Order: sequence, then C-alpha cells, then structure tokens
Amino acid sequence: MSIVYHSHRHEGSAAEDADKNFTPRIWRFGQVGSCLDTAVNLAARGWLEPWDSVQVCSQTAGRGQLRRQWHSPAGNLYAALRLPLTAPFDGSAAAPAVGALLAEALAVDGWRIKLKWPNDLVVCGNDNKPRKVAGILLEERGGVLLAGIGINVCWAPPAEQMRADAALEATCLKNLHESTNFGHSTAEELWQTLVKRIFSAYIGCHSFPEGWRSRAESLLLWRGENVELRDDERIVRGWLAGLGTSGGLCLNINGRLEEFFCGSLRLNPARK
Repeated sequence: MSIVYHSHRHEGSAAEDADKNFTPRIWRFGQVGSCLDTAVNLAARGWLEPWDSVQVCSQTAGRGQLRRQWHSPAGNLYAALRLPLTAPFDGSAAAPAVGALLAEALAVDGWRIKLKWPNDLVVCGNDNKPRKVAGILLEERGGVLLAGIGINVCWAPPAEQMRADAALEATCLKNLHESTNFGHSTAEELWQTLVKRIFSAYIGCHSFPEGWRSRAESLLLWRGENVELRDDERIVRGWLAGLGTSGGLCLNINGRLEEFFCGSLRLNPARK
C-alpha cells in the first residue's frame, strides 16, 4: 500500500514550479523488488515529477554500483529521487552534486558527513575513522533521471558481508546518534525531512548550478591526501586535488593534474 504526500502543484512554467511553496511528493510502499524500478513505473504514468520521490520499506532486488546486490532489510532508508535534467544534473557532475546536497542535509542533524567520490557518503565518529553510511546510484531511463539512495539508519552490513575489496567499513546512524541531535524515529520521518532540506537548499541557492563544485569539494573525503584509484585495468596513485568542472576526480600525479571519471577510491596504503 502506498501513501502519497500531495504537494501544491502549479500548472504554470518551470520557474513557477520552483516556487518555495512547492512541496515534492513522496510515494511510499512496503516491500518491492526495486525502489528505482518502482519510480520508473510511476514516472511512465506521469505520476513522478522532478523532485518527487519513492520510498520503500524494503527491497528484494535492490542494486548498487555495477548492479551489485544491495541488501535491503526493513528499518533502513531506501528511496529514489527524481532529478531535473538541468545543470549540474545533466552530465557527469550529477553524482557529486546530489551527493553534496544529501550530505549537507544529513549534516544538519550533527553528523560529520563526508563525500567519498563518486557516490558514497561516510560518517566520521569519535575515533575520526570514516565509515560508509549511504550510497547513491544514478540511473537515466527515457529522459527520467533518478537518484537511488540507500542510508543505513539502524543496520549496517558487518565486515564479513562486505565485498573483499571494500575500501571502508560500514556503520549506521543508530550506532552514532548519541553524539548528534538526531530526532528521527523512523526512516520514513528521516526521508521526509531530508527531501525538504535538499529541495530547499537547491532552490534557495540561485548559484547551485555554478556553485555545486565548491560545495562538494568542501565535503570531499581524503582531499589533500595520497590516494589510489582502482578500476578493472589499472591502479593510479596520486594526491587528491579536488573535483573537475565535470565532476571527475582530479589527482596530482608527479606534478601533473589528471581527471578521472570512474574507479574505486581509497587511501594509498603505502602513504597513509
């Protein structure tokens, strides 16, 4: 069964729709196969506009990067947020841009959130050790751009369930909330709050299409440190300088700045 939070929709221009009185809709479901697939089906029926979202209790076929299975037990947050196909979401900058918005929204509750390029969020606890707390998966189908978002609210996979080459351990917000102002009792309540913060931050900053880069860089994990970037073909090591204008990762390699658009990022184990 779904629950719809109705917004006050305007029938005028897109500029009018970006009014501060606009409230994105949230469709809620129980258990589904995939939150992203559910959102695609709603969009095909004209029921999911930009900034509307789908949230589900659990997934039987959730997926992450490279279509890896995303274990999705009840209690955590699983959502699909439709993004407008406008800058900076109309290109390779989409992942760090939406990551920055989500990180900023979570940080309001006191979490020390960082953006692990290209699509993970980590939280630093009292030991300053970063642990993965959320992931973002972008998919575009038929002109509909969706950000699949998973947040570990009350459960995180233990180390033995993580893939062998995982760069970081995982944690959940429940394990850390004693040091924050976290006041959300359920994933549903948390998502409703995050959607409002994300949308308000986007429309409240007229320069977001130009300013997303500096906002994302300010949250970038391991910026200024020696890292390595791995893909199926090679391992590249360098000093993490920041983000390029297109959202790629900029590494200083022996004095030469290079930009990369894919790969798994981690600290250089030889130069921590």
